[in-house]
Amino acid sequence: MRYLVLFTVCYLIIFNAAAQNADTIIAELKEINNNIGSKSYDGNGPAAISNRGMNVFMADKTGYLSSNTDLSYYTNYLTFNSSEGRITVSHNFQPAAGRDEPIKTLFCIGFDMTLASSYTKGFFDNRYEAGLGISLNYKWLGSIKTVFRDKGQQQAIDALRVALLQSLIKEIQQKETDFESMLKGLDSASLPGQHTASAKNLLRQNFYDELKSCFEEKFALTQAILLTKTGNFKRISTGWTSIAACLPLVFPKYYTATSLTSSFNNKHPYPAGILFEHTRLWESSRMGRLFFSAGGKMLFNNTKLSYGLNKLNSGEYKSLGGTASQNDPGAGDDKLYIGSYQTFFTPAITVRAVYFPRESHVGISLLAEQYFGKYNWLNAKLAIPVVLINSKKTPAVNIECFLLFLNCSNQPTTGNGPGKTQLGLSAGIPFSRLMF
Repeated sequence: MRYLVLFTVCYLIIFNAAAQNADTIIAELKEINNNIGSKSYDGNGPAAISNRGMNVFMADKTGYLSSNTDLSYYTNYLTFNSSEGRITVSHNFQPAAGRDEPIKTLFCIGFDMTLASSYTKGFFDNRYEAGLGISLNYKWLGSIKTVFRDKGQQQAIDALRVALLQSLIKEIQQKETDFESMLKGLDSASLPGQHTASAKNLLRQNFYDELKSCFEEKFALTQAILLTKTGNFKRISTGWTSIAACLPLVFPKYYTATSLTSSFNNKHPYPAGILFEHTRLWESSRMGRLFFSAGGKMLFNNTKLSYGLNKLNSGEYKSLGGTASQNDPGAGDDKLYIGSYQTFFTPAITVRAVYFPRESHVGISLLAEQYFGKYNWLNAKLAIPVVLINSKKTPAVNIECFLLFLNCSNQPTTGNGPGKTQLGLSAGIPFSRLMF
């Protein structure tokens, strides 16, 4: 029985090694290339590059990352928003894909940390105090459509891609030749205590597995670089739909009283929210890049977050005639809210447009959001996003300076509501592995 097991293991090693070699890797790359150019030109012809290559291309074009609900092709990313004092660290789970498959869905989970700093406290009424929450996001990615300006563009990118493939084939063959030459130098003396043939087969299996992974990745990456460099397309467009939820885990309590003479009560809010949004992206080789998003969201709101209560510190409360004592030590600071505390749902619709001129890493962003119900503000945001690239010429950091226009509809607020305009900064940093 022991010899049977040993024979089976050796057979599987030999079979797997024989099943994978340079010829099979080259055949797979050729098949991918043939599938790209299998359609005739009709203005809306086949993709200019492979599916995995287009994933890499889109990772570059979707480098605009200003919030945790934006699309990122990286396994991990971090976002920060100064107006809310919020940092979010998110992780994308990529489903297993085939040899040359587009990414169709992404599930993301992250943690929101809200920092109650002096900056947010002084300039933004500290609406979002120290807390911790979990964010969930699921995206459906649509198909990517390539439009060529003329037949010559498609023929040019096809020719360049074939030349690229031939270069990779020669490199694969040379690596195989060098590897087999190295194996010939191995004998029983260099592998003491081992069966030389079995050891060589094991080395072959590992070599060809790594060779296959390396050149599939290299083929995708170099195609994306080639398409970006040459601009052999008229327009590439796609879209994705997102559903996101924010669920607080740790959140502050409020000290509220209906009047200056009423006793205080501790209120525990649960500022959860859900967002549904669709985004379209158009990448033009001449005009640049345009994002357009529209969606709706539902917030579990309260009168504190919607500026419906009068916020006082302990000294102000006493000077205005407040008589109730605050037994809780936490109520002895500037977190006393006077008025009728209520919780309610707030629906809203949002639209956003972001534009980057051709070959520019500086763009312009416009956002508007209209809330309904008891908190029916109209807010707007004007921003200047800047995408910083790294040494590999891929997006490394997105920094966005913005100007908020709050309560454009001039709805009444109680007590010390926010100013009409506020400056802020947001940042998005993708890191770890690129998914493609």
